[in-house]
Amino acid sequence: MKKIIYSLLFVLICSIGVKAQTLDRSIRPEAAPAKEVNIKDAQIFTLKNGLKVFLVEDKNTPLVYYSLQLDVKQELQGEKAGMNGLFSDVFGTATKNRTKEQLNKDIDMIAMRGGVHRGGGYAYFLKKYHDKALDIMTDMLFNPVFSQEEFDLNIGKYKTALNTLGDDAGQITNRMANALIYGKGYPAGEVETLETLDNITLADLEGYYNTYFAPNVARLVIVGDISLKEAKKQAEKYFGKWTKKNVPVAEYTIPTAPEQLKVAFANKPGAVQSAIDVCYPIQFNVKEADYDAASVMSQILGGSGTGHLFMNLREDKSWTYGIYTSLASGEQVGSMSLTSGRGAASVKAAATDSAVFEVLKEFKRIINEPVTEQELKDAVTYRAGNFSRSLADSETMAQFAVNIDKYNLPKDYYRNYLKRLEALTPADIQAAAKKYIKPENAWIVVTGDKQYADALARFAGDGKVQWYDYDVNPIETPKAEAANVSAEEIIANYVKALGGQEAIEKVNDYKIVGEMDMMGQTGTVEQYFKKPNMSVTSMSMQGMVIQKMAFDGTTLRVSGLQGSQELTEGKEFDAIKSGVGLAPEMTYLQNGYTLTVGAVEEVNGEKAYTLKVERDGNATTEYYSVASGLKLRSVQTIQSAMGEMQTVSDVGDYREVNGVKFPYEMTQSVMGQAMKTVVKTVEVNTGLQDSVFK
Repeated sequence: MKKIIYSLLFVLICSIGVKAQTLDRSIRPEAAPAKEVNIKDAQIFTLKNGLKVFLVEDKNTPLVYYSLQLDVKQELQGEKAGMNGLFSDVFGTATKNRTKEQLNKDIDMIAMRGGVHRGGGYAYFLKKYHDKALDIMTDMLFNPVFSQEEFDLNIGKYKTALNTLGDDAGQITNRMANALIYGKGYPAGEVETLETLDNITLADLEGYYNTYFAPNVARLVIVGDISLKEAKKQAEKYFGKWTKKNVPVAEYTIPTAPEQLKVAFANKPGAVQSAIDVCYPIQFNVKEADYDAASVMSQILGGSGTGHLFMNLREDKSWTYGIYTSLASGEQVGSMSLTSGRGAASVKAAATDSAVFEVLKEFKRIINEPVTEQELKDAVTYRAGNFSRSLADSETMAQFAVNIDKYNLPKDYYRNYLKRLEALTPADIQAAAKKYIKPENAWIVVTGDKQYADALARFAGDGKVQWYDYDVNPIETPKAEAANVSAEEIIANYVKALGGQEAIEKVNDYKIVGEMDMMGQTGTVEQYFKKPNMSVTSMSMQGMVIQKMAFDGTTLRVSGLQGSQELTEGKEFDAIKSGVGLAPEMTYLQNGYTLTVGAVEEVNGEKAYTLKVERDGNATTEYYSVASGLKLRSVQTIQSAMGEMQTVSDVGDYREVNGVKFPYEMTQSVMGQAMKTVVKTVEVNTGLQDSVFK
């Protein structure tokens, strides 16, 4: 499975992930005409077991929404970090009364939306299915079966994600930022690793459920066409027998911002972009008197495609495809950070230090310069429009009821929201900026190629760059290690490691069939090859071909979800023609590639030679094990409609078939999404017919 799979993977990700694309934040919503909002007060009652119930009646909808929210402060996960997420994935997949299949069938039968997780659960359904829906919801909540099969399945996915962590600079920066903002001794700062995952058992999940799921630490919110009398009846019927218990309350050390600006860097060799964040903890939640002013301030600074950061770094400098601020509230502590809309903000690698300089400049600007009346008006209009539209969402109404109770807010807090927005002044925004924007007390967190690290030292209060591994452990400054080997020697060692040129040349044809797993979906990958250069590679899911590339030596035929085409020339055609076969690396020089040896880098804990392979403006960086000679990784830069990005392919578990080694595992990632392929069969010299490649 060679380079041809890269483009197939990109198409697959785009096909599956199209619904996850973010909205165009540069499109400003129209102003809501009303300044007063008619939001009904929640009617509140408490069951004998301590469950507090909130009812928000809405006679204008045939739907009913139930939301159960636990309010607990659990012990730190510590050496079992990752358990909380794993709990949510396993919890509620089956019950004592329903198998996984039956549960899914029952949910589909009434078109219910719902589920359970470590923080509670919810159900959204047509009122005529009231009893059926609550029976399903409470069955998941009160009769869960923690299956070893589900546990093993999900922990395998977690490990796959961690094994591919090094492929995505944004994920690494997010991981580092959380640990540095909050510290590893605070829940939001804990870091899951392969080691902590190995410490988790099924009994740990059951123990969490038995410890923290109790009615006396929960709120039940009901929104929809239901009277108070009916709500009391249903709450008692389905939740009244839930037994209360003493639930432990953990205490944490509340994180504080650093006393001076600090720089943290993680090395991602060969990265063409750097993922950056400027972040720190803040005391911030809806209880704060300046909560609205701070939210509007963040909107102006970096809340949309018209924010200061976006206009500077993207529109003016063209260093990034998106950069925004995230002012996040928290019951005990919140945070300020940067985001691209999907993860950490990414900038051109060569502009890393310049981008950080501009971010800090914009932070200082909003502190020192009052925003204009027009900026304030636009931001207020944007937030007012979003707020007004959100009122149609039952989940929003439920959260309003919880917030009013949890934070002891006035009953008319949300009814007066638009009035409070309209009353804001530029002076209010500047005051909020002075309170919450801390350019001198932040972490600058960057993941990128180490050659750009030293330029960041000038920002640090101590003049130093602090280095971290991907598990956010401090490490020594990486030192470049010369390869002291030629490109020809790297290729020769690789060919020898595969079995040698003579054994490779005896392979006249082969067929590889693998099983892929991506974003929770499984499928099949098939690859065929026949001398001299015929190949077919296809990906399919649920019997449907997602993408197929067939090359018969003269014509490249591409078909699948993106349509069909035939190519007889061009860069893609040339790349496929020269990139097929068991070891196309053997003919790099004959096919006009330029090979450049880089430093020795570490790939998945193993030292590897770096080899840059270039032709016709396209570049791939390949990594070959110093110890075994086998290829470990390929990184290819792709120009797409969404900008420049990298595909990363890790290969391993080489096994000998007919005297030649084939990789039996491949993990590839693009745009933060990983696909793992495990080879099931390899057949060599079976006499494949030419018709297979048409």
